Amino acid sequence: MQFLNQIPVGEAIHVSRGQSLLAAGGVGPVWRVTQGVFKLERQGQDGQILVQLAQAGDLIGVESLCAEPYAFTAVALVAAQALPHAVSQDLDRYTTMTQGFMQQQRQTCDMHRLRTGSIVQRLAYLLTVLGKQADGRVLAVQRKELPTLKEMARVVDSTFETVCRELNTLLPERKQPRTRTASVWATGPAFAMAL
Repeated sequence: MQFLNQIPVGEAIHVSRGQSLLAAGGVGPVWRVTQGVFKLERQGQDGQILVQLAQAGDLIGVESLCAEPYAFTAVALVAAQALPHAVSQDLDRYTTMTQGFMQQQRQTCDMHRLRTGSIVQRLAYLLTVLGKQADGRVLAVQRKELPTLKEMARVVDSTFETVCRELNTLLPERKQPRTRTASVWATGPAFAMAL
């Protein structure tokens, strides 16, 4: 990954699922998520602790406006994209800090919804978060675009098996049309009629 201080403002960075955009303790610009979802984590006694999710439109690393190092590590929960956010004047700084403050309230409510209620409700809300676009639209998420079942279980505070079972009720897998093989034709009625 490139060093953040070498990334020109205005150039979007594509981050694959499971890859880090920035690390806690590092320094660099404020980032705006333009696509996908990042999980914001901090180191705990037993490993990384999920603190919040940053979705399309959210800012990451707002603490850098206060000349502080990044408080969290930002890891792509799904394939994501972020753009360094230019802050050149005091008004830009104030506006960005205000946006960051308001988003914190929403992210706190998001985490509450992702951690309370039935597992089906939690998963349904996670699918909404994953499908949110920067313009506010929510698109349907395809199964192949989802985080791993282990990551989804971690986000909704459940077990892998429960998430797998409940996800099948929310997003049933489409059955592929059957194709007939040569052996089916050779033993079927059509073959007998051809003799």
